[in-house]
Amino acid sequence: MSTRPYNASGRRAAAEERRRRIIAAAARLFGERGWAGTTLAEIAAEAGVSLELLTKTFGTKAALFQAALSQVGFEGYADVAEAFDGLHLDAVEDPERRLDAIVDFTCATMERLAPLVPVLVSGAEQNPVLRDAMLAARAAHARSSAAAVRVLVGVTAPEDAPDEVYVLTRAETYLAFVQQRGWEPLRYAAWLRRSLRQAVALD
Repeated sequence: MSTRPYNASGRRAAAEERRRRIIAAAARLFGERGWAGTTLAEIAAEAGVSLELLTKTFGTKAALFQAALSQVGFEGYADVAEAFDGLHLDAVEDPERRLDAIVDFTCATMERLAPLVPVLVSGAEQNPVLRDAMLAARAAHARSSAAAVRVLVGVTAPEDAPDEVYVLTRAETYLAFVQQRGWEPLRYAAWLRRSLRQAVALD
């Protein structure tokens, strides 16, 4: 008498779907209520799962926030540097197309991250895990800024170019223009393209 092997694909798919629901709920609630105003119980209720399942899957509130930041902000990549590397811009020959890709990447990333960056900053003041995560995010951003300069102009870049690109592409810069000053995203994108060209002396 033969028995068919157990197929766990259905359970894995269900678990992954629950994980996606939890992360989506976490990103939404953190963005709306901030770090201190969001509880794991509220996230579990929003996602339609038990608090026990949520904590078994993610552990702590900080770990769940980091998972949401990675999935929502960087679409599953560990950080912005890894996501930038995923563009494979070294394979693009035209510098103008590389610049367009960097602007598009920055704008899309900032739009997704905009609700979560203030949460990370405020959470870092209260939670040492998030403080380390914020410092790691800044280091990753510095690496991606240097990589952007390299793929645009290589070794001919001005000395200050990586730091200027870092400031130009900060989430706080995006938020200042779009949320505080009321710029449309297309206006920010056009400004960013001009500013990046100037920073790296792409002429």
